[in-house]
Amino acid sequence: MRQVLRRARICSLSTLTRDEGTPYGSLANIATDMAGWPIILISKLAWHTQNLLADARASVLVGELPAKGDALVGPRVTVLGRFEPVDDAGLRRRYLARHPQAALYADFPDFSFWRLSPSAIHGVAGFGRIETLTPDTVFPSAGEMEALEHSAIEHMNHDHAEAIHLYATKILKAQPGPWRVLAIDPDGADLGLHEQSLRMEFHTPVFTADALRKKFAELAYEARTINL
Repeated sequence: MRQVLRRARICSLSTLTRDEGTPYGSLANIATDMAGWPIILISKLAWHTQNLLADARASVLVGELPAKGDALVGPRVTVLGRFEPVDDAGLRRRYLARHPQAALYADFPDFSFWRLSPSAIHGVAGFGRIETLTPDTVFPSAGEMEALEHSAIEHMNHDHAEAIHLYATKILKAQPGPWRVLAIDPDGADLGLHEQSLRMEFHTPVFTADALRKKFAELAYEARTINL
């Protein structure tokens, strides 16, 4: 479920209208914090923001549509909880790593970042494959990764540009260029080139500096052996 959230770029945002408490659905860009909690950037002019200011209860729905056939066979995840505005440089950077174009308006006075504090997670992996889980089973503690993320990003970009290029061009099949690591979390890394952003998954989560080093080395080896 967490990987579906990590991969998502947009979500269906459901809030409650200020006047009658009627469910109101809208579209928003989404990113995640280090643990996997959803982050959005919204304007005070939008109905959903006015709704959240009156009642913070909300949910986000993300999903992955199959290339063809019935859309309901694809995985989707709904996270329920309460949104709170956040003023945090790290969360801002993580959001912009997923949505670099948002840097054009992120500092406008009517825009602010909000994070959803989950109370329940409902996942559907296809017909009959349904689970409702508690936050602690989906979002494990990632305190060590949060502490080391900044230095790990600087180290990778300064000392391992070749490996990053291989990640982008071999594993992610992207065009060549000066790709950089923009964000790291237990489940993967966001790579950026100009206004492009790509997600590289780790497949198995990492929670320590040693595990992160080993994972980047494994991925570099994998990239070098592609097409050999």
